[in-house]
Amino acid sequence: MIGSQAEARLVLLRNVEETVSVINQKLDKQQRGESQSMAVTLYIDGREGFFYTNVFDDEPLRRFVQRSIDMTRLLAPDEARGLVSPERYYKGDGAPLLNFDESLEHTPTDVKQELAFANNAEVYGKDDRLISVESRYVDMTHQAHFLTSNGFSASVSKTRCTLSTIVSVQGEGDARPMDGWGQSRLFLHDLPTSGIGDIALQRSLRKIGQRPVKAGHYTMVLESPVAPSLLHPLFSAMGGQALQQHASFLEGKLGEKIGSDLLDVVDNPHLPGTRGASYFDYDGAATQVRKVFDHGKLCTYFIDTPMSRKLKMPPTTQSIHHIIQTPSQFSLDEVLRQQGECILVTDFNGGNCNPVTGHFSYGIEGFLCRDGIYVQPICGMNITGNMLDLWQNLIQVANDADPYETELIPSLVFRDVSFS
Repeated sequence: MIGSQAEARLVLLRNVEETVSVINQKLDKQQRGESQSMAVTLYIDGREGFFYTNVFDDEPLRRFVQRSIDMTRLLAPDEARGLVSPERYYKGDGAPLLNFDESLEHTPTDVKQELAFANNAEVYGKDDRLISVESRYVDMTHQAHFLTSNGFSASVSKTRCTLSTIVSVQGEGDARPMDGWGQSRLFLHDLPTSGIGDIALQRSLRKIGQRPVKAGHYTMVLESPVAPSLLHPLFSAMGGQALQQHASFLEGKLGEKIGSDLLDVVDNPHLPGTRGASYFDYDGAATQVRKVFDHGKLCTYFIDTPMSRKLKMPPTTQSIHHIIQTPSQFSLDEVLRQQGECILVTDFNGGNCNPVTGHFSYGIEGFLCRDGIYVQPICGMNITGNMLDLWQNLIQVANDADPYETELIPSLVFRDVSFS
């Protein structure tokens, strides 16, 4: 008897990661790591304890469990903690998600090494301004089985492989511009094996001559690969813990219009063959296709079981899974031509957003553009403002989201952004 009220969640985990890194046509790193572990969450008399082990021998495992129980009893009680109600669990009736490549672990390391070398060779020695070229192949296998004391049992398996290149070049004076490019897929046979290095080189070379432009208010075009960065503060502010602690600039705004009509986002975790696809979250609660923003209106908060009890609000889900912003019919090039003079932001260099007020400041890199022509590469500038004002000023959306990412966010256009 471990307590008058006792529940438990057990998660058995297996993770495998393999990495090959090639710098300037020389093997820099080759490593493979495999881990098997168990995560245990105990709920005893209103107390929650989380414990983790990779030891599975009988006697050490018994000691681990007993110590976990003893330590949980020492914690302060929190009656909101506990397992998901059984009616909310995933019932195992979904179609296959097609996101696990069984062949990945059996593919010889030599094959993966050849991919990195070939990618590196696309660039190495091709330009006198080159300083270094690093190409990297990485794959990951994740398998987990979930089991709870109130009846939930389910497994998840997923894989991912990535091929990328980062290039640094000689710029003006002591400047060393650097940029990169990469592609990811769930299945190795779908992974593009050429062209990545060439794109990385061109992205680096076009940064030569970076300098600030005159401070002021500009139209900002946010390139697709970095566009999710400005959605993340919204997602954080929608979390149950932030709301419960009154540390959210979106507190009390559920159902309100917090962005322009173009802010139109759905979370669809049930699309087979996509990253982030899942029929249940870490608690075992069944996921749903969920509207996040409907033409600017805030449609949901991310509230798990404990936060629903604290906030006295219905539970939804822990976080986003596979989000999709409604695109337009326009490419990035077409959008740049439509905007006249604008600043294309291609990278962020630090910064933060105040979770309570929504005020933000981020360092940026990018380009001053006029009528679709890249006029000058930019660095050493910040954008500042407030998240609520920024998303009200969303005026255009492109169609260039990478369909193989977790967050399908195309390039976005905001008017009247302060650059300094």
